Amino acid sequence: MTRLSRSERGSALLAVLWIVALLSMLVATTSLLVMQDVDTVGTRRQMFRARMMAEMGLAFASHPDVRPDDPLLRQEIAEGEGFEVEMIGEDGRLNPNLLIQRQDRDTLRRVFRAWGMDLIQSDSLIDALIDWVDQDGFKQPRGAEFRDYNLPDIPFNRPFRSIEEMSLVRGMNQVDAIYPQWREWFSIHASGVLDINEAAPEILAAVTGADIIVAQQLQARRLGRDGIRNTLDDALFPDLQSALRLLGVTGNAEALASILSVTSNTRRIISRGTTGGFTKSIIAVVQGGGSTGGASAILELTE
Repeated sequence: MTRLSRSERGSALLAVLWIVALLSMLVATTSLLVMQDVDTVGTRRQMFRARMMAEMGLAFASHPDVRPDDPLLRQEIAEGEGFEVEMIGEDGRLNPNLLIQRQDRDTLRRVFRAWGMDLIQSDSLIDALIDWVDQDGFKQPRGAEFRDYNLPDIPFNRPFRSIEEMSLVRGMNQVDAIYPQWREWFSIHASGVLDINEAAPEILAAVTGADIIVAQQLQARRLGRDGIRNTLDDALFPDLQSALRLLGVTGNAEALASILSVTSNTRRIISRGTTGGFTKSIIAVVQGGGSTGGASAILELTE
């Protein structure tokens, strides 16, 4: 039997130790990958459950008999798992297509002035908006048609199908720089009749010409003592006349009655589902149901 020298035995021991270390590293890496896969599966499962909670909240809110302050819209299904739903009247926003169709320059000028634009900027933007949605190639005095964009098929020459389309109009880049929140003022699903109970003070002041401080006081009154929307102490205006009196615009009441109301037939439903620390939100614009009764139709759905 051949005896190994001391150096050969040392080399063999080093080789064994190296193999053991390599195997240990492989086992550790495999365990880490398995743990990551388990974590990924667990995360996906929780996100799926959160989405289910959000869909459950949306289903409750879409029922015609459910009101914005209904306790059914805030439920804990299990510990750390449930949903919370906010319902907002969509007529608290302006419909840009109807404003442009009516060529309501006075309202648009007041809106743009509230954003910080001067008269020249406002009139140029109004002309560009009109050129974008009309079906002819005739250019408004300060507007923009095909040659001004130098891009194929722009402008679209049809009404806006989304609020994001408005950002393509010439001059809207200035609006983005001056007032990035402008998108919150508009909805293509709004009826064109502004709901005083839902409109933000800035929008209400721009449309009616009321003082912004008065419009803010009006909002504080309708939100009630807790200052939170859709709670039991909300003081909604039952009729237009009382709201106009508080706004101090009764001298123009007859003209405003055609563009103002105290109800919304279209609702924006924001449903947030939560489970295990994960939250999933679903936003739906729903028409019908509510105070009008009947079935609800989903006009827009985003996540």
